[in-house]
Amino acid sequence: MTSQWRVGAILNEPLVDTLRFAAWYLEAGASGLTLLFDNPDDPAQEVLARHPSLTCIPCTTEFWSDLGLTPDTRFTKRQNMALSWVYRSMPDGWLLNVDADEFLYVNNGTISGFLAAMPAATEAVRVETAEIVAAPAGLSGNVYRLPMERDVARRVYGDSAALFGPRRKGLIGHPQGKSFVRCGLPGVSLRQHWAQRADGSEIAERYVPVREGAALLHHIGLDYDVWRAKLEWRLVSSGFTVPLTERIRGMLDLPDAEEQLRALHSDLHGVDAERLDRLRAEGVSLELAIDLDGTAARRFEVGHPAA
Repeated sequence: MTSQWRVGAILNEPLVDTLRFAAWYLEAGASGLTLLFDNPDDPAQEVLARHPSLTCIPCTTEFWSDLGLTPDTRFTKRQNMALSWVYRSMPDGWLLNVDADEFLYVNNGTISGFLAAMPAATEAVRVETAEIVAAPAGLSGNVYRLPMERDVARRVYGDSAALFGPRRKGLIGHPQGKSFVRCGLPGVSLRQHWAQRADGSEIAERYVPVREGAALLHHIGLDYDVWRAKLEWRLVSSGFTVPLTERIRGMLDLPDAEEQLRALHSDLHGVDAERLDRLRAEGVSLELAIDLDGTAARRFEVGHPAA
């Protein structure tokens, strides 16, 4: 069976982030990307549509109407419906359903080789999350934390562990990872992290933890200004755990709210040397030398994108 794979995503990001995303997967060997633009006037389409391996689809009112939705329908519902539509348009190979801040990484070899090694009966391959954190000054490369049990989280984060909640396993985002789904399966639709069948029967899924050589690199929350701009939305959309939501709401009316929010962001999304040592000691860190900006500049010849 083919080990060809494509990427499907719905995007509404600054141009630099969209270019990083598309370039990463082209460099990784995707046979194509189907990019749905939640902003139908997204200027990234003008840059990307010229590339023969990229399919750009503006999510107009008519597009959503054809799926029985409107632009005001809850985003996750629109996302699942749109990516399921993309999945059904793929005759063979695999489809990877990811967000614009998620980068699938294979430690040794290629993604195609990784998929080719899967048993023929495998219908989906879900790869565990590795979540980026701001590294201590002077450390080269990127640092990621891995999902961890509650006792490990307490040893790593101390009193701050409660803010991560009981189910996110020491991450701010999702610990579940994202999935490649074999195309052509009848009755299948996509959700954020995995596929499901309409009749409720199980998908034959292979789960791959980071320790087995693959990771979904989740670049979430690293930039304070971006984090701050999305704060109100996340507070009302269950984007944070209950303890973290309560902590943030308690800060917003304080006279030094911005100072406290910056300190909280640093605590949640950064590691100092001591915390990094604890992550390493617990075996829940991943350190990689990757250059998303360089890859984007090389692939799209637009100069070195600003960070």
